[in-house]
Amino acid sequence: MFRIGHRGIGATLLTGLLTAGAIAACSLDAVGMRARTPAPTIGPEALAVDPADREAMDRALDRIADRRVILVGETHDRYDHHQNQLSVIRALRERGIDLAVGMEFFQSPFQPHLDAFLRGEINEKQLLKKSEYYNRWRYDYRLYRDILEYSRTQGIPLVALNAPSELVARVSRGGLEALTPEERSGLVLSPPGGDRAYEARLRPVFELHGTMDEARFKRFADVQRLWDAHMARTASDFLSSNPEKKLIILAGSGHVVYQDAIPARIDTLGARDFAILATGPEGRYAGGSPDVLFLERDLPLEPAGQVGMELAGQDDGVKVRSVQPQSPAEQAGLQPGDQILSIAGEPVRSLEDVRLALLDRAPGEELWVDWMRSASTSHRGPARRLSAPLTLL
Repeated sequence: MFRIGHRGIGATLLTGLLTAGAIAACSLDAVGMRARTPAPTIGPEALAVDPADREAMDRALDRIADRRVILVGETHDRYDHHQNQLSVIRALRERGIDLAVGMEFFQSPFQPHLDAFLRGEINEKQLLKKSEYYNRWRYDYRLYRDILEYSRTQGIPLVALNAPSELVARVSRGGLEALTPEERSGLVLSPPGGDRAYEARLRPVFELHGTMDEARFKRFADVQRLWDAHMARTASDFLSSNPEKKLIILAGSGHVVYQDAIPARIDTLGARDFAILATGPEGRYAGGSPDVLFLERDLPLEPAGQVGMELAGQDDGVKVRSVQPQSPAEQAGLQPGDQILSIAGEPVRSLEDVRLALLDRAPGEELWVDWMRSASTSHRGPARRLSAPLTLL
């Protein structure tokens, strides 16, 4: 279920009851960490850099350019964080470094589709559809688009790092014990520093969701272990198969900044030469060990067009759950219970189709929506197919 016409691409996910699975889905990207009380600073080794200062950026790159693995953290919904990641990728590429980019926001089973995108065999929307991006990651794709487009034009390999949602859901329900021996093979599930310290670091993030029992915390921690271990394993496998390349890893800062997350696991698997970069104030990453900290900037995405209705995906398609008063949807005549058939000529069979149809639609743009009104909804005879233009807010 989601609304068309709030944040992001015009489709903002709604939070339901906070189940164990919902908690587990909170990737450690510093969204939660923003709410933490600042702790003592990291120390003198972190180099603070203004990304707009070219000389400072050059000094930062001088510091890390010789590393085999460069981990660049992010808060998923911060556009400036992703632009900083792109700046690192571009600057290293311009230095002639042979590199690849590993991404948390694509799951490893969909690597063939990333490869096809790089080869020009599928376009951007086909990549999003085939990789099930909006079902599995859900953040506004425009946040990441510049990184993918630059990598494609430069022929930089892209590596899908993340664990599949199905595996994450199984661990969220049953813990790491739910993994088969084959699934556990090659995963460094316990950090070298020990599980106790790892869980102590995670607990403040977990407690942001309120007071919950220890069983749920254990599943939350197990999912974080799975994510860290899977991304480290995928990255290590790529490095072993491509000894000539450096790898830039883009992931939530909570998976990157702390030694007991991805870094220690990569180290255990043999890639011991790495650097850690992130964006934000030092107090946010207390206990972490970044080599470089970029200053945050106010770089918002262009606003997305708004329609003003809440949709729900069902077995028989996508239906309107509610319509905002005086919204474009209301003015077009849409009502709760209507089934969306197409948007801007693109067939709609799932919520994912809605997101794809609205990608890059701007305020003031007019588009046509087709929908079906059932007899029970209209109260005026048989089901009817309706169509009307909407001018996005």
